[in-house]
Amino acid sequence: MKIPSAAFAELTKIVGKENLLTDEVSLSVYAYDCSLSRTRPDALIHLRQAEVIAPVLKVLHAYHIPFVPRASATNHAGSCAALNGGIILNVAPLNKILQINTQEGFAWVEPGVTGGDLQDALAPLGFFYAPDPASERVCSLSGNLAQNASGARCMKYGGTIDHVLEIDFVLPDGTELHLSRQDGGPDFIGLIAGSEGTLGVIKQLKVRILPVAKHIKTFLVTFPSLADSVQTVSDLAAEGIIPRCVEAMDDVTTRAVEEFAHAGYPLDAKALLILELDGTPAEISEQEKQLEDICLKNHSLKFLPAKTEAERQKLWFGRRAAYASMARLAPNVMVGDGTVPRSELPRALEKVRRILDEQHIYASLLFHAGDGNFHPQIIFDERNRPDTVRVTKALKEILQACVDCGGTVSGEHGVGVEKRAVMAYQYDKPTLDLFVQIKRAFDPDNLANPLKLIPVNYAEKAREQAPLSAATKQLAEKILLRKKAHAPCLITGENSRLKTKGANALSTQTLNRILEIDKTNYTVTAEAGVTLKNLARALTQAGVYSILPNGKGTLGGAFCSGCLPSFYAQVLGIEALLPDGSLVRYGGKLMKNAAGYHLTRLFAGSQGTLGLVTRLTFKIYAKPVPAAPEKPFVRENGHLLWASIKKQLDPGDLFPILAGEKNV
Repeated sequence: MKIPSAAFAELTKIVGKENLLTDEVSLSVYAYDCSLSRTRPDALIHLRQAEVIAPVLKVLHAYHIPFVPRASATNHAGSCAALNGGIILNVAPLNKILQINTQEGFAWVEPGVTGGDLQDALAPLGFFYAPDPASERVCSLSGNLAQNASGARCMKYGGTIDHVLEIDFVLPDGTELHLSRQDGGPDFIGLIAGSEGTLGVIKQLKVRILPVAKHIKTFLVTFPSLADSVQTVSDLAAEGIIPRCVEAMDDVTTRAVEEFAHAGYPLDAKALLILELDGTPAEISEQEKQLEDICLKNHSLKFLPAKTEAERQKLWFGRRAAYASMARLAPNVMVGDGTVPRSELPRALEKVRRILDEQHIYASLLFHAGDGNFHPQIIFDERNRPDTVRVTKALKEILQACVDCGGTVSGEHGVGVEKRAVMAYQYDKPTLDLFVQIKRAFDPDNLANPLKLIPVNYAEKAREQAPLSAATKQLAEKILLRKKAHAPCLITGENSRLKTKGANALSTQTLNRILEIDKTNYTVTAEAGVTLKNLARALTQAGVYSILPNGKGTLGGAFCSGCLPSFYAQVLGIEALLPDGSLVRYGGKLMKNAAGYHLTRLFAGSQGTLGLVTRLTFKIYAKPVPAAPEKPFVRENGHLLWASIKKQLDPGDLFPILAGEKNV
């Protein structure tokens, strides 16, 4: 697109001539990321002061100029490609660690700070930042949030979404917002996680930091097959063992790593696991014995504890070098990151190997095995057009295989443009429609990283929606009748918190089934009207545990009321009826999902104002866990983002934010 000279003049005044570039070299350097996408921007702005972000966006909004926020551009999905031209906003120069507070356990950072830089600053203080993508030496913390990246420690500690406490955020029109996990209403930080710069620009982040474990022990375990190694991970979960890290590699990966990094990996096995435990010496000793027994049961060949810290670091150096090890074998590496329920890993891997063999493709496989997230690393030469076509086709089929196994097309790398089309294979039309509405609420002019995430013409290609249950269908019909009659209503479960006496209540009490307690994946799927007492009784009978308290109310109330915010991170999948009567589905038995906007966080704490949650899938545990602390219920008043989302989803105010009820 042609950028008006008046816009250039205003932008130059804000950022300085030296930071607004249009020369061919600069534009070429910023025309690509770690994917195959190559798109030339019209200009590049180096952002060297956080205070200029909002003024810059106001100018771009005034002249209707699209922009792409970019830091280290280490994603593999084309998330940083400027598909509509416009301006690349480079936040990498904003790389200051502003504050570290070990007493309260947080750090304030600018968006360009890398994970490695933060870890280096924390290490002398005896602290660490839990998310640890393999590229942490170069990837930025804002990029990690934008992609919801995680890493080896995700099984125990969770992904970036779980460790960002507050952000300063700038909407595409230049409006500045401060978002905190202490805010009432939907979890908007969680919604921004994985949004890939399509909703605005992250200006600063406050992240949780943790004390370094005093005792850590790392193990290298080899197996005669990849299937044996991934079965080991499922068996660990079944025994209630949650390692600090669980990483798996096939023999293609280990050979490539040894030739490059010399990490000391044995070459006489088809697969290996790197397992790491932390805790007290007694806890580690007990779990080590259990760990070894489970590995032996699954035919392990060698069980080798790292004897020294140097040996431990060498094992991890090899894992982090896996991408570089493959990259040296060919001009290009295409990396996938499909995720499936842990129990489906063997079936998914069988499908993947069949696809690779049929297409005569050479690839390595490595995994964040504890999360069901695996990374095929396919080597090829993009200058060979038939080769590139085969590889692209194979990756699409691999991602579709993940969806067929109950999974997702992305666990942490995102969708960008590279996986945009296959999103229609994963989601039905109502869910994709909701993604569009979320984008419009934040960015009505479609200026922030346009043409990402959402498939083009998806209405014709979207997945066919599965049938609704009888009870859900009846509630959908009631919603449509209320909508037609312009009769606003309040969503309740047991009505233990809202305590409304109005005739306009819409109850979830007919949604009272516990659909599955899955002791393989350690998840529960239940309808929103199930009472917490009945749920607790069923879990006790099954010999499993959750963080939900055994108190008043329903599962839906626990999730939507805002009283149990620590439960949000436990919820993996959701179904909900929107104010137009349509049903959306997101997630499932997945430990991570970075495909599309995080709908579980949109409805979390929404207090029935955005739709009626009908079903949830959430984590359970083999051993007792502390119950979630409960906050008093307060009917929230809403705020800018909440109102914007509501205007898109519920323009008739069928489910009002302010219901005229007294706070209880």
